[in-house]
Amino acid sequence: MHHQSPITIIKASGTKEPFSEEKVIRSLTGSGLSPDTASQTVDYLKRHLKADMTTEAIHGQVSSYLHKNAPVENYFNYGLKRAVMDMGPSGYPFEILVSDLLRLNNFKTEVGVVTQGKCVTHEIDVIAEKEDKKFFIECKYHNTSGYKTDVQVALYTYARFLDINNIQRQNNPQTNNFSWLITNTKVTSEVIDYCRCVDLSVTTWTQPGGGLHDLIIASKLYPVTLLHEISKNKISIILNKGLVTCARLKTAILNDQLNEIFDQKERSSILNNINTIFKENE
Repeated sequence: MHHQSPITIIKASGTKEPFSEEKVIRSLTGSGLSPDTASQTVDYLKRHLKADMTTEAIHGQVSSYLHKNAPVENYFNYGLKRAVMDMGPSGYPFEILVSDLLRLNNFKTEVGVVTQGKCVTHEIDVIAEKEDKKFFIECKYHNTSGYKTDVQVALYTYARFLDINNIQRQNNPQTNNFSWLITNTKVTSEVIDYCRCVDLSVTTWTQPGGGLHDLIIASKLYPVTLLHEISKNKISIILNKGLVTCARLKTAILNDQLNEIFDQKERSSILNNINTIFKENE
């Protein structure tokens, strides 16, 4: 039985649609919440719905409800996608996250490398090497939901790669170079077709066989933006210092690098929270 609600909500793309309980429950259980928690969350949400509420505001309501009422891992699975989107607006923290993820998976990496092509120079977000293979990676970051990375991005990722590969093959015919597009959103079906056709690897937020979401959880590289008790302006200070993951933040606090930003009480509360997140996800 479908409950169509007379209340319309405004999606991230700007279009309006009737609020649908089914859709919210699907999205909640899809992010790892138990059906029970999902339906309790929807009951809470219905009491707080207002006409023309944005999906952004709905996410906020859900987040704060789960934060107060659900086990950490429930809140956590739901929060991960948002936490990555909160790492913006610049794409730089996302590049560090991608680089750290690859390092934990036995790649050697460099971030933001200026590389000479045959025709022009390029700044490559991440260069990763494993065995005899070298990957030139474009990190396409969006900090609002509702975006799909489109074929334009795949086209320029591959064109830049060809320009670089051209000169590298000239200098050393043995080089084994590949291009790779990594994004924190979905991609259009055109992107999938194009990537398959030119042999460009693509990693999206969720995909069969494991996307970025699964990689983050498997590697325990959680974004610092999951730590709700840290104010927005302090989050941006630590992101700018490159401390984009809980693991990096924990090390910095233990090495007394952030004493001028957080007082003793804040530091121990942050360390407690980080340890809880690690424990809940073992």
